[in-house]
Amino acid sequence: MKGWCRAWPGILAAFLLWGLTSQAAAAGAASYVPASSDIVGDWLVESRDAVIRIEQVGDEFQGHILWQLHNTYGPEDGPDLNGKIVTDRQNPDPALRDRPLTGLRLLTGLRFEAEKKKWEHGHVYNSDDGRTYNCWVRLRGLNRLQLHGYIGISLFGGSTVWSRVTMRTPAPGQLPYVMDAPVK
Repeated sequence: MKGWCRAWPGILAAFLLWGLTSQAAAAGAASYVPASSDIVGDWLVESRDAVIRIEQVGDEFQGHILWQLHNTYGPEDGPDLNGKIVTDRQNPDPALRDRPLTGLRLLTGLRFEAEKKKWEHGHVYNSDDGRTYNCWVRLRGLNRLQLHGYIGISLFGGSTVWSRVTMRTPAPGQLPYVMDAPVK
């Protein structure tokens, strides 16, 4: 017990320092006030295997798959698929299972809520399971986007972080994008 009491001032100082740095980090994030059009652009998904282009269409924001690392099936997908264009095979509508994933609109209905500093009331289609989820998006700075998908209420869902990129014509063996520098 005496050892803990002697350590208390150090523990208290560490706790206070942690609180101050957490508040400073939160204040830095809170100081960024997005404009409705800040979401527009090309975004590299967290797994780094696709780029989603978000555009404003009327009064909402939508996104489609602009680029995929694997646009064709490989040998691991079986001889019937090897070399063919990747399609929306998990779609619950059999008539849509042959459509290519590149170009597929997977983000719809987002509307900017200025007072909440985020885009809400959207839907995101997950081609891995063929399901559509509710979603909202928040920018964590000009070049980092958090997408939160959920069923029912937002508490029961998951988030992913995307990074802003600039698309380019790549040299052989290079990727078709460059990462945008983080804004400090």
